[in-house]
Amino acid sequence: MAARMMQRVLLVALLAAPLAARALTDPTAPPAAPGAADGASTPGIPLTGIKRVAGRRIAVIGGREIAEGGRYQDARVVRISESEVVLRRGGETTVLRLYPQVEKRPRGK
Repeated sequence: MAARMMQRVLLVALLAAPLAARALTDPTAPPAAPGAADGASTPGIPLTGIKRVAGRRIAVIGGREIAEGGRYQDARVVRISESEVVLRRGGETTVLRLYPQVEKRPRGK
């Protein structure tokens, strides 16, 4: 009797496990694009990273590594800072922020 009850409990647990796993989020996944919800992101231009290589900053835009002065599609990379990239296309300037939801403020304010 106890063995049969254990089998049922185990069966229910095994059947419920996939349902519980769907509700869990991946803790190692990057945060969802907050700009997509509030309209602050630049559509079509995904800035995924900024890194330093031999003292130069390199932007990772759309999976491509582009240095300052380089081109992404028809825009030129004008400036790369620690958290944003400035693109210029003709007379139009576009600022891509790595973390658009984060506002940097001076300490203590």
